[in-house]
Amino acid sequence: MTKSSRPSRVIGTRVPPETRAHFVALAARHHLSASSLLAKMVDEVLKTHGESWLDPRGQRPAGESENRPGAVDRITLRLRRGDRALAAGRARVRGMKTASYLALLIHNHVRDAAVLPPNELDQIKATSAQLAALGRQLRMFGMPNTLSQPASDLSETIARVRREVEAAREATAAIVRRNLVSWETGAGSARA
Repeated sequence: MTKSSRPSRVIGTRVPPETRAHFVALAARHHLSASSLLAKMVDEVLKTHGESWLDPRGQRPAGESENRPGAVDRITLRLRRGDRALAAGRARVRGMKTASYLALLIHNHVRDAAVLPPNELDQIKATSAQLAALGRQLRMFGMPNTLSQPASDLSETIARVRREVEAAREATAAIVRRNLVSWETGAGSARA
């Protein structure tokens, strides 16, 4: 059931005309009606006191859990002058929305994790696949034509490069695994 289709009750108060005019102007500056602003204020006061998600009997609504992320995990931040533009620029470079980027930063900070943005993780996965393919090609290229053919300097060099490529592939695959575990569990040991 959406919020707008839930039954609602009216909370009213009487204020002097000039107070009402100031309140209506404040609501208009936030592109809200006076009643919408008042409803938001009531919600915020109740959230501050930890009771916004309880029904009138003091019970949690069906489907709500103390541990389940949701509306009670929503937060509003006031950024310092210029920070929003800088965050938007960094998010754009990573192919993310600003809010998603900031949520990822907060997640990494509070959980002491090293979660990568999805685009960067996809790039590392692609690099790992390319390294695996390169390793297969080097293995084929470095094989002697006959078993009796002695190993040459070139085949030894190819074998060494192949080992280095495999080590790089394993390292990138490990980053992907640690990143996925870190994102899912919030474990602090996921630093790459």
